[in-house]
Amino acid sequence: MIIKDKIWEKIEIKDGLIKEIILDKDFQRMKKISQFGIFKHSFLYGIEFSRYEHSIGVYYLLKKFGANEEECLAGLLHDISHGAFSHVLDIIFADDGNEEYADSILLEKISDSNIGRILKKNRYDLVKIVNNCCHTMLDKELPDIAADRIDYTLRDPLGMNPQLIRKVTDSLVIKNKEFVFNNSFFANLFANHYYNLNKNVWSSVFWTVNHKILADIIGLVIDRGYGKKEELFLKNDEQITKIIEKNKDKEIEKLIEKMKGLDFHRIKVVTKKDKYDYKWKKKNRFIDPKILAGDRVKKLSDISPEWKLKLEYFKKHPYFEYCVRLKKN
Repeated sequence: MIIKDKIWEKIEIKDGLIKEIILDKDFQRMKKISQFGIFKHSFLYGIEFSRYEHSIGVYYLLKKFGANEEECLAGLLHDISHGAFSHVLDIIFADDGNEEYADSILLEKISDSNIGRILKKNRYDLVKIVNNCCHTMLDKELPDIAADRIDYTLRDPLGMNPQLIRKVTDSLVIKNKEFVFNNSFFANLFANHYYNLNKNVWSSVFWTVNHKILADIIGLVIDRGYGKKEELFLKNDEQITKIIEKNKDKEIEKLIEKMKGLDFHRIKVVTKKDKYDYKWKKKNRFIDPKILAGDRVKKLSDISPEWKLKLEYFKKHPYFEYCVRLKKN
């Protein structure tokens, strides 16, 4: 099986089990689940990539850098529990700012799926596969980097060109079962790229207001019986969009119009004491990559005073907290 990939170019899948999982309907469903949770009526629509692309990319990265079979499987399946519109559902079902609802139901979703049956048939322990504490190449707590974080950062359409991506990945090595840069220049470049994407895109006010409006729309769809909660985890973005558009609900249509008319100039950040339309807490993402210097491993913050100051700020502010009011046209 050959998979053409936007950043890794050509991924060859030789393992029969991996092929079987990728071809399963639950895995194929991720082809139409946006990593960014963007609704087609949003100005941002199209600036995206799918959970399918990302999951295969993480698998490829782990395989390329010598992770064991179990960790490669964990990387392939780490996003399988995401529902339609990805992290938008965190606002509906958790709303704690951590964006970890899908992770919390990963074991349940795999266990109840055909993929779970395939793994059990091949004598894999599902608990070990979903336990990211065992998989240090796949996932690490912030501010460390790992395959998941590396792939979605390099894959972001607002990011690096293919030549630069290749240079960044060529400067990565594995030390003590985790990703480390062997070049401080590329460690700094990658860290700053991640920082800018988080500040200007992933956790930006404009992006999050879009998510908040879409969460309101989906909430109404569930509350009014147009769709069921379970469908959000069985269907993809496109199928849920059809459910939203099928029901001519005036309040939903009003929210869609609000999203269509949204622009940067209409969003005003206010204080908690002011009247606001939306309020939220959102995880602040920050990385401090490790760098191999001879036989020693240092962090970027150890050699960059500027990065040390940013890291200290991040530790004091692990969440973005905003109140916003939408100005009328």
